[in-house]
Amino acid sequence: MNKHAAVLAIALVLSGCTFGTPDDVATTRAVKLAVELEAFAGNASAHGAPAVVFHVRDGDQEELGATGVKDLESSTKAVPTDKAWIIGAGTPMVAVSVMKLAEAATVRLDDPVSAHLPEFTAIFPAWARVTIRDLLGSTSGLPDYFPPLIESRSLDELQTRTLTFEERLRIAAGVDLPPGPVAYFAWSATDWEVLGWLLERKHNRGLAEILTRDVFEPAGMNNTHLAAAGQPPEPMLHGYVLEDGNRRDFTRVDAVAGSADSGVISTVEDLSGFLAALTTGRLVREETWKSMIEAEPFSLGGIRPSDDVCPGIRHVIVSGGGGPYSVQSVSSLDGQQQVTVATVLPPRELNVTDAPPLVPEMEDAILQTARRMC
Repeated sequence: MNKHAAVLAIALVLSGCTFGTPDDVATTRAVKLAVELEAFAGNASAHGAPAVVFHVRDGDQEELGATGVKDLESSTKAVPTDKAWIIGAGTPMVAVSVMKLAEAATVRLDDPVSAHLPEFTAIFPAWARVTIRDLLGSTSGLPDYFPPLIESRSLDELQTRTLTFEERLRIAAGVDLPPGPVAYFAWSATDWEVLGWLLERKHNRGLAEILTRDVFEPAGMNNTHLAAAGQPPEPMLHGYVLEDGNRRDFTRVDAVAGSADSGVISTVEDLSGFLAALTTGRLVREETWKSMIEAEPFSLGGIRPSDDVCPGIRHVIVSGGGGPYSVQSVSSLDGQQQVTVATVLPPRELNVTDAPPLVPEMEDAILQTARRMC
């Protein structure tokens, strides 16, 4: 990969510019919003990351940037509108659909899951007390199906074999854990597979259609979808893993096609757009949104509120990552300051035991960028 791939920066400054000759038009240089992200992208590229794309917004100023390539075979340059798996960062979108069911009184958050999905208790009989709120707040205590899935399947199987919600739950049920719910935060991908199955049961339609109607369309997320089986449609940022030391394209992953936890494919601009729509009342009612981020002991929906970004200004943070992808988005509650980054990580053996080295560096660059807008 060319480590000198230039960062593409597009400054969108809504300043009422008019066309004219150089003598007629005075130009004002836009403030650089993404200095730290450009530095991170350059360093990530130098350390073998195929691509980094980002979106930064400060009021009416925006910067979109990309470094690296779409794929290592053609070396076509990456652009900011390329799509990536946002593994885990799609769970707040699923949460929006669940909260809309609660707004319509179709479910109550303190209902036991089994009241709406009897199959849940059949698979997890010791978890009969788990509620919808427990799933949304990551206090169900359910085993995470993802580690045993990775450990028990070959790369060929992960890429070409689809799974149902029930199959994912049954994989998790094979892990020996004390029954929940629990009093501590315990992230589990299984929580979201249960919620996805519940949404399909209550709507009597597929999760892709539900998310499109509830989230993607009203938020203007035109480049976002729930993945189906097969090679994701281009333009995609291709991710890679190592198999016996050899590089392997791992962009197609049928095991998470349709997954409520890991199945969303999006762009950095769309992910920023989602958070702006959510925080400003375009997806759920204001009281619903407040109940999500002010819930105790933990916020609901895979969203982390933070008072540590800017003094006196609350932000929300959404993160996702798995395999060769890592994504994070930070947004002020008014949706006016946003930073979203997606990194395609250097190829390495597929595992779920440790965070890739570039992830903390990416998160630090995002926070530095957000703090410069305080």
